[in-house]
Amino acid sequence: MGRTILTAAALFALGGCYFGKKNDDHTWDPALVARIEPGKTTKAQVLQLLGPPKQVVRLLESEAYMYTNSIEKDTNTFLIVLNLSRTDKQYDAITVIINRQDVVTAVGSRFRAEEAEYGFPWE
Repeated sequence: MGRTILTAAALFALGGCYFGKKNDDHTWDPALVARIEPGKTTKAQVLQLLGPPKQVVRLLESEAYMYTNSIEKDTNTFLIVLNLSRTDKQYDAITVIINRQDVVTAVGSRFRAEEAEYGFPWE
């Protein structure tokens, strides 16, 4: 009986928890993105507002500037023989379509990176 209690106490003492957060890039203010107007905003203005895109996709008559950011939150609980973990990763994404005349023709955005949550592994 005493040996079992000692073993359980040792396992409990050697266990622990870990909380981690990774931010892939920086976040953009939705009000800043709202200033981009199709038919009016130029490529130079987009670059001034948002900086260089993470990815440029060449299309037939235009190009798409892709901006992404992710926030990942990790929760881990571990003992010597057991590891329970949970990861929640959410994204911000902005896509700006620019025509050959260097004028924005479309813009789309989604802001969800800040919704990443810590939590128990069983949630």
